Amino acid sequence: MRLDIDLAFSVSQVEPDGTPSEPINATITAAGRHIEVRTEDSSLLDGMPRSITRAADAFATQLAAQDLTLTVIGPSGEIVSLGAVKTTVLSRALTRSKHIRLGSLKSLPRFAGSGSSDAKGSGSLIPPETPWPPAPTFNRKIRRRVTTTHAPRGAGRPRLVMSRTDQPGAGPLEFNLVADRTLIGSDESSDLLLAGLEPLHAEILHDEFDEFVIVRHGSIGGSRSAEPGAPVTLRTGSRIDLGVWRLVFLRAEYADHGRPYGGRQGGEYSYQKPQYDPYRQRS
Repeated sequence: MRLDIDLAFSVSQVEPDGTPSEPINATITAAGRHIEVRTEDSSLLDGMPRSITRAADAFATQLAAQDLTLTVIGPSGEIVSLGAVKTTVLSRALTRSKHIRLGSLKSLPRFAGSGSSDAKGSGSLIPPETPWPPAPTFNRKIRRRVTTTHAPRGAGRPRLVMSRTDQPGAGPLEFNLVADRTLIGSDESSDLLLAGLEPLHAEILHDEFDEFVIVRHGSIGGSRSAEPGAPVTLRTGSRIDLGVWRLVFLRAEYADHGRPYGGRQGGEYSYQKPQYDPYRQRS
């Protein structure tokens, strides 16, 4: 992992009389695995309560797990370093953490103090309750269930594109899946009538999860073959071979439940999260 950061910011607090205090200016820079926070205000960590110290320890532990370090530098030099750092016995005794290293002696009362977080001059650079990792792609062991495709039921024009394998020159045909149950076969009552198949060869169901599943009654090949009567979920690009007929299921990416959060249009990152299978009750 490599971090490249160049950020300048300022923080102002509200005084008891409602007026803003003088802004505290600081910069954050990084080139690689080391992050530096620089400020000319020496009161940033004044009166840090024990609760903040514990939060800093948790944050420092996460940094160390990623082999990252964060150093806060004030007017007199290093104030504190978090993450993958070498600590002293004195630092561990005062911070009760092996991932927090104190800088100059001037910084020691700030970690040992018990001041209130609303005391004057007690601003902190530590953000409140920032989730870790800062980006979902940092930790790829996290398993999340897909929440939504950002599309109404039946959206994305679900359809079958069909062609005959014994007529390679013929153009493809399309059949839109608009009903909750589509019967496929050679019987006159079939919704999709295809010559050369069994009277009821297969059926496609639009279930309560907004998924399209195929149920086999006759012989089925391709990428979605299954045991007779067993439903199999169709995904964009799924191929179904029924005799001389080849069918391909298509559905727009933003409405396809096979892509997390509706695919790239819904905010999916480059790393695809595992999907939750409602039939197997697991990801």
